Amino acid sequence: MNPLDQRVTTVWRLTGLVFALPLTAIAGLVEGVVLAPEGIRLLAPGVIAGLAALPLIGFSVLWPGLRYRFWRWQVEADRVLIVKGVLWRSRSLIPRVRIQHVDTRSSPLQRWLGLNSLIIYTAGTRGADAEIPGLAAEEAERLREDLARLEELDDRV
Repeated sequence: MNPLDQRVTTVWRLTGLVFALPLTAIAGLVEGVVLAPEGIRLLAPGVIAGLAALPLIGFSVLWPGLRYRFWRWQVEADRVLIVKGVLWRSRSLIPRVRIQHVDTRSSPLQRWLGLNSLIIYTAGTRGADAEIPGLAAEEAERLREDLARLEELDDRV
């Protein structure tokens, strides 16, 4: 089974921090604007914001490493296998004959780090059936072309 590119943990960490920092700021605002004028204080100013920041930032920094550790994928002749999940594990087997088309996608942060996501669409679904995030851009393009080439062979038979 293949791991994702290690750089995907940077994407996940930075994305987590983008959400954690505003939530920490909101906690600080609530503490300073709502609680302080009412005379409600904990031990010192900033305690509520600090208590909010610790788990949010800690989760943003630590969780991506665990997530990366349990993410594996493999493209075989007859199927695509995806295994993922830290607490809830999932194992997806996508038969090659059900694959309708395959796209690559990347956010600005992924492009900056040279990464892409491979998106697999299958028959019988409205949206993407599976995504393999955090692939090196060249590898994602190669996989997309390989899967498209396999489908072309099926169409000729």
